[in-house]
Amino acid sequence: MRSLLFAVLFAMAAGPALAEDPFPVTVTDGRGANVTLEKSPKKVAALWAAAADMMVALERPVYGVTTYEGAMPVYLGDAMEGAVDFGDITAPNLELMAVSDLDLTIGMTRYNAPYADDIEKFSKFVTYEGFNIEQSLQSMVALGKVLGAEEEAEALNKSFLEGIEELASQTPAEPRSVLFVWSYQNTLYGYQENVLTAELIARLGAVNPLGRNEEAETPDNAFVVLEAEDLLKLNPDVMMFFVSHGGAVPYNPVFERLDAFKNNQIYSVGYQYTQPAGPIARDLVLREAAYLIWPETFAKPDMPEGARAVPLEFAR
Repeated sequence: MRSLLFAVLFAMAAGPALAEDPFPVTVTDGRGANVTLEKSPKKVAALWAAAADMMVALERPVYGVTTYEGAMPVYLGDAMEGAVDFGDITAPNLELMAVSDLDLTIGMTRYNAPYADDIEKFSKFVTYEGFNIEQSLQSMVALGKVLGAEEEAEALNKSFLEGIEELASQTPAEPRSVLFVWSYQNTLYGYQENVLTAELIARLGAVNPLGRNEEAETPDNAFVVLEAEDLLKLNPDVMMFFVSHGGAVPYNPVFERLDAFKNNQIYSVGYQYTQPAGPIARDLVLREAAYLIWPETFAKPDMPEGARAVPLEFAR
């Protein structure tokens, strides 16, 4: 099985040895704005984890990033050492950014587009989304173009799609039901297949008991608020939780009646599951999810320990 490193090296090697300077380049971003970069950006702020992810995959330095609940995207490992903390993704530190002499700022459309007028005073600015596979593929190619590495980005996408096929071809024929849940302030949000993390799990061959929401206006609206009786009805074989704001999921006796509990397959997963649009995150989610669902078939993937899934702890 190919590792992420192999995929990245393959993508880098896929480009011409003496590529011509592609700049200036013009892209249309997630806001519908046309943005032109006259030269390769050297000092880049990534307000979206997927942007930092792409830069690390392309072996580009990330000057600064936003954080989630004060935490850096630890799944990117040592590449984040020395990166400036520009605050929370929903409220970046514009004052610090303004004095950082940035060439380019890359944001997430939903959270960062409202700051466009302020950011464009001191930096070129583009935003994108990555709520499903299609958006991820499109956004990563666009980011590659912005960074002067469009062919490398396309090669990463190609390797990613091949990786899905490779893993799906190895999954056991007997289906397993898998539920991904975002736990936020004691409320459980179950993801339907429209949302990227759940979509990746489904592409492996697992069954999402919440199915796909054909009426969702956008992928990020495809979730269901879950109560205890809902969990009993769904009764998944495997559950993966991202626990927002740290801590633990409140204990409910219902959990002990679920097949996932009896199987010892209720996990607390890392930050990469919340924003898996980047080439490194989506690869890690695919490979770790395959291992968590079918540990008898797949090997534990290499990844930073701080990003690795662990058994879920309940607050009693």
